[in-house]
Amino acid sequence: MMDTDAPDVSDGHAGGSRGISPALDATLDLLSDKRRRYVLYSLREQGGAMSVEELAEQIASWENDDVDAQRVLADLYHSQLPRLDEAGAVAFDTDEDYVALTETDEMPLAAYLDLAAAEENVV
Repeated sequence: MMDTDAPDVSDGHAGGSRGISPALDATLDLLSDKRRRYVLYSLREQGGAMSVEELAEQIASWENDDVDAQRVLADLYHSQLPRLDEAGAVAFDTDEDYVALTETDEMPLAAYLDLAAAEENVV
């Protein structure tokens, strides 16, 4: 007997041709990386904005005491913050070394971030 409630994955993608929301896909993709989640947790905890250096130190402390904040800083500059900025989740000012959360109605980011935070017990 076939389960009619199961997602259609015959084309390799859940939902098949049912029109899964591109915003949901983009949100889940952003949140799939632990360090990007930590960026968003940190920014929410600090009122929405902080220096990139402070952000790197906070993330390094959450990840592990042995993690070098300078390595985290490099990853933030070259990978995570540009990705979050491109998606519209943060505003990343490289001239000022500052990052801030942005409000976007296009992505259901806050609700999924709340779920992830509860699961990870980070903040």
